[in-house]
Amino acid sequence: MKKEVAMGTVIQYEQRRNADRTPRWDRFDRADLFEQYRDLHAQGVSQRHAAQVLEVPRTTLQAWQAYQERLDACPVVAAFFHSPPGLAFLHRLVLGIHLVCTAVGACGIRLVCLLLKLTGLDRFVGASYGTSNRSTVRWRRQSWRTAARKAFAWLKACPPQTSR
Repeated sequence: MKKEVAMGTVIQYEQRRNADRTPRWDRFDRADLFEQYRDLHAQGVSQRHAAQVLEVPRTTLQAWQAYQERLDACPVVAAFFHSPPGLAFLHRLVLGIHLVCTAVGACGIRLVCLLLKLTGLDRFVGASYGTSNRSTVRWRRQSWRTAARKAFAWLKACPPQTSR
């Protein structure tokens, strides 16, 4: 005679966090690829052909374009902040805001988040407390000088502007 035993189901589920996922392209590469896509699109090249030329999935180009169109910002400003020089400037600006507000000044991360929201920069960078806190901790670990060098690297590559 066999005795039946009721067994409960145990689900061992480990939640995935966004920090575990690494993006395929970093922001500078994505900005550079999207700028090349815009140039190809302006020349009349189809999206499918541009995706093949840039070696980027067409759905990725569509997602990047949809993101650009959803931004609640002036298209010229959005284009600037998503170009390589604009992105370098944005990183430099946010680094400076964090440095002045949290390390030099007497305000904390919550006021940094408020500043990013009030200026509209929250459309281009993470402005939540968690994101700002992680950035501040990461920059403090790396040292401010090293983080600033990385943010300025793209600007050094830009040709000097001549005055008119």
